[in-house]
Amino acid sequence: YDQTSPLEQWNSQKPTALQVVAQMETSFGKPLKQKTVRAALDRGLATLFESSDEEIHIAEFDDLGDGCVFMSTWSGGTIFVLWDGRQHVDVNLFAYEGLESQVKEFLVLFRRGTSFRTILYDEHPRGFGRV
Repeated sequence: YDQTSPLEQWNSQKPTALQVVAQMETSFGKPLKQKTVRAALDRGLATLFESSDEEIHIAEFDDLGDGCVFMSTWSGGTIFVLWDGRQHVDVNLFAYEGLESQVKEFLVLFRRGTSFRTILYDEHPRGFGRV
């Protein structure tokens, strides 16, 4: 079995970013509030940029049904937080290389002070060379 082609493809991969998708739900039976989700986002973002003058743009869309979407953008990535209006939150975080350790810290601080528990966590490298 000739493994040259798969090895060449593997060696050609150049990851340049990381995408993390996390789904969380509250442990308690009562629904979340929009300000609780926003506070969690702000707390997590403070970790990513605590020693930086980076400008973060946050857009909030709350006319989408029962919940809302928070969209955070900066030069090094994006974070989308989708809240269903009840107990479920999706976090989709995309960050260029060099922020991998801060991504995990973001999620820890996002959950801090809340009853969120992670029910799904996926990491996806992004780049070129069929990454």
